[in-house]
Amino acid sequence: MGFALPNGSHVYLASEYADAVPFTGITNAEHAVITVGSATGLQEDDIVHITSGWSGINDVVAKITAVDGTSVTLGNIDTTNVNKYPAGSGAGSIRVVSEWTELPQITEVANAGGDQNTTQIQFLSDDRQRNLNTFKAASSQTYTIAHDSSLPVYPLLDRLDENGDTVAAYMYIPKAKENRYWSATVSFNKIPATAVNEVETVTVALQLQSPAMTFYKIADDGSTPGS
Repeated sequence: MGFALPNGSHVYLASEYADAVPFTGITNAEHAVITVGSATGLQEDDIVHITSGWSGINDVVAKITAVDGTSVTLGNIDTTNVNKYPAGSGAGSIRVVSEWTELPQITEVANAGGDQNTTQIQFLSDDRQRNLNTFKAASSQTYTIAHDSSLPVYPLLDRLDENGDTVAAYMYIPKAKENRYWSATVSFNKIPATAVNEVETVTVALQLQSPAMTFYKIADDGSTPGS
């Protein structure tokens, strides 16, 4: 059992990627292993954005935990369900995130969506209805940040808002000793919210595209491997 405050956390968006590295095979394992033509330029603790024929890991952001020849292990990418991840159809590519830009001066974080939708059924012999899970709603996060048009992240937000690219993101939570990774499209409302005696703010909405977040514990010395 454990818990932690988010105080002191930082949020980053990928601002540069290395060239895509194709992989021709991927294993069904608790920590999936991909086979690449050449692992040159790939190393342990690299953070990669996955493109795959398996929708369950497509657009997932993962950490490389081992490189052995042309075999590259993606930590915490669980593909053991062979029905969800059928052999022979998971090929794709990975892109190493080569540069991150911080989303600074965050004053508020709001999560929306992700709730479970249901449908109801009632048999003739039943006295009450039953709920059956159907799908989960799309998830989004909205960050309110103190307005400063000179921030380095503004041009990146403008570009991502305009081109609609799916980009890797991560949050470093020092009190939890954890990094969290996901991918999202970005909507940037750069018109400041203005009120007397209050700091002007703008909002950045991230529409999550990865099926899930990936979580990695970090070193006790406070370093953030792969960041």
